[in-house]
Amino acid sequence: MALTALQRKQKQLERQREQERLQPDSTYPFLQEPFFEWLKRTEGYGDWDSGVFHLHASQVTIPDFDDDSGPHSVDGETELHWKDNPEESHYAGFERSIGRAECLVDDLLSAASNFALVINSYKREKLKAKIVEIEQADLSDSAAKKKALADIVRLQKLLDQLDKRVRWTFPQWKVKGV
Repeated sequence: MALTALQRKQKQLERQREQERLQPDSTYPFLQEPFFEWLKRTEGYGDWDSGVFHLHASQVTIPDFDDDSGPHSVDGETELHWKDNPEESHYAGFERSIGRAECLVDDLLSAASNFALVINSYKREKLKAKIVEIEQADLSDSAAKKKALADIVRLQKLLDQLDKRVRWTFPQWKVKGV
């Protein structure tokens, strides 16, 4: 079956995004001082320390930035996944300590998105189950019926709120293809 124009365009954009992902950041040639050295020199740089605070508060250990090595996994599993095709690996396009920091941001955003989806699914499932429970309850008493209807309205508002998307804005941290 032939692809529609929209499907062809989506595939083209997907190929472009994948090619861009594999490219090194366009700023790399201009970054003379390694990121890990800059970070040490600017020790106490507020936003980095704030990020570290939030990771520690969430029981997540921040990687050390004490050398200029590129991104790598804790256990080596990620590298094994792409051992036959390292140029297409999760770390493709990331170089040195700045690449490790960029990859950290990407991975934290992906993790946050995945965790938010799981939490959202859990809450939606439990709220829908509560609505079903209320609907199946004995509502012969007018006071109980009134409370049940109010609860269902509130639960539906909560579900509507969970249907919404949230947007966070960040400074641009990667520049590719420029």
